[in-house]
Amino acid sequence: MASLFVGSATSLLSMGNKKNQIEGKFVHMVFFFLKESASIEKFKKDTTAFMESIDLVKSYHVGEPAGTPREVVDNSYSVCLVATFDTKEDQDAYQEHAIHKKYVEKLKDQWH
Repeated sequence: MASLFVGSATSLLSMGNKKNQIEGKFVHMVFFFLKESASIEKFKKDTTAFMESIDLVKSYHVGEPAGTPREVVDNSYSVCLVATFDTKEDQDAYQEHAIHKKYVEKLKDQWH
């Protein structure tokens, strides 16, 4: 099983306790499986700062698994990032953005 799972969807999601739809029409999801030596809180802080620094991101969520004990739910990841964009083209530009590349280079040793 891959230790870093990346997924994308082209629909809107509802998240959190509120029933607010997140903004954006293109959804990008990353599930990080951190090494034991990594600090989850620092990783979340760094990831939040990264999300705040790229204008292409319409909205985002950084969080940990809820720990729901159901067969259909995978709680094995450490941190999930959900980022939304207005278009697929914005998400494509985000992937090549210098800040994104710097984030990956800086933190890639923290995940499997």
